[in-house]
Amino acid sequence: MAPKGQELWHLLQITDQFFPTGGYAFSHALESYIAEDIVHDRVSCHRLLEKLCWHAIGPCDLVFCAHAHRLVAGVNTTHDTLAALIACDHLLGAYKVPRELHQESQHTGQAFLRAAMALEPAPLVQAFWAQVQRGATPGHHAPVFGCVAQHLGCDLESTLLACLYTVLTGLLAAALGLVPLGQSDGQRLLHELAPLS
Repeated sequence: MAPKGQELWHLLQITDQFFPTGGYAFSHALESYIAEDIVHDRVSCHRLLEKLCWHAIGPCDLVFCAHAHRLVAGVNTTHDTLAALIACDHLLGAYKVPRELHQESQHTGQAFLRAAMALEPAPLVQAFWAQVQRGATPGHHAPVFGCVAQHLGCDLESTLLACLYTVLTGLLAAALGLVPLGQSDGQRLLHELAPLS
């Protein structure tokens, strides 16, 4: 079911570039692809982003986002769910082998969670933030996004699309300056990548 009213408002809020996650500061190793001349124009950028969606973001980040969303939706006891969220967060960290990708995921997740504290989050979200602050869990972006979006009343499908959108817009923001691409190229790429969802 597509979000409506307040749920749609909250989903738009957490996917907006105005929501302070610091994602603009990271490029998902785009510089390496440019240096190797794998990415040099809009077409090659499209090819890379499509591969990242199919082979990295989809089967990794979105799986953990979905798992966190389902965990929060099926809350039995805060302690058990919190422990499961922490385990999910650590497991995603194990998949983020390249240091840069690990740091990017952790930095944006922590910034996202910090910003979400202003949204009057549920006790479970607050407890997870406390564990991140203690250093007990890294606070990766995907599970944090799933947890917060579910708390805001967003359904799973919309949450996954929104999570993918935020990652792609961050990558495109980096590509605009690094490839370089124009704003129209960036919008065209985003439009072309919509069928992946």
